[in-house]
Amino acid sequence: MTESHTRILAAIQAELWAITPEALHQVIAIAQGFGEAPEAVAAKLGRPLENTQSMTRRGDVAVLPITGPIFRYANLFTQVSGATSIQTLATDFGAAMGDPTVKAIVLEVDSPGGMVAGVSEFAAMVRDATSVKPVIGYVSHMAASACYWITAAASEIVVADTALLGSIGTVTRANIRKDDGSVEIVSSQSPDKRLDPGTDAGRAKMQATVDSLAQVFVEAVGRYRGVSTDTVLSDFGKGGILVGADAVKAGMADRVGSLEGILRRF
Repeated sequence: MTESHTRILAAIQAELWAITPEALHQVIAIAQGFGEAPEAVAAKLGRPLENTQSMTRRGDVAVLPITGPIFRYANLFTQVSGATSIQTLATDFGAAMGDPTVKAIVLEVDSPGGMVAGVSEFAAMVRDATSVKPVIGYVSHMAASACYWITAAASEIVVADTALLGSIGTVTRANIRKDDGSVEIVSSQSPDKRLDPGTDAGRAKMQATVDSLAQVFVEAVGRYRGVSTDTVLSDFGKGGILVGADAVKAGMADRVGSLEGILRRF
């Protein structure tokens, strides 16, 4: 196991995550197999390892993709795993806001969520921007956990008819054991994502931290969507997923539509 490999696994264990359990397992599986030197990975990719910006321009609209697991910072692992970083999102979003020729911003979303760190700040950045120009969240496939937190801050949420929204809850992986006896602790705010957290004092303390962060998450979603915390807990999937029109009916999104339909408005 390389030093880089060890650092990545340690970082994953140290973070709190707002992500679907399946996606968290996938992130860990990628990390466990990630032991190559940066030069070797660059050779396989056939290009330099650079933190390239991903925003595109469609007429007067800036389209900012949010895809894959969300990490706070851009690094080699995010590039190899197809993840998105808050660092890059904030830079690109700021550039779009500062460009007077950009009339609107579309967050083109397909993500299972990711690290909690940095998400609240970026969501607040999105919400503040909505008072200056329209910021529309378009969910092509999935806006779960941390990704929904961000998307909820948009001026409007448009979803594909097959889009998946929700999974509102905070998950943390306390330990990655060699015998695959890993521990996941799920916020009590999200009963449908329930896993066995164990009963020892250390896990109880961690559970309290997770629950506190989940409360921040739920309150932010309620504030952005203009509903009460109780409504978020009772109607927004209870930690599970709602599809397309059902998400609209529950108040998690505003309408079913398409990216091209959004672009035609500007």
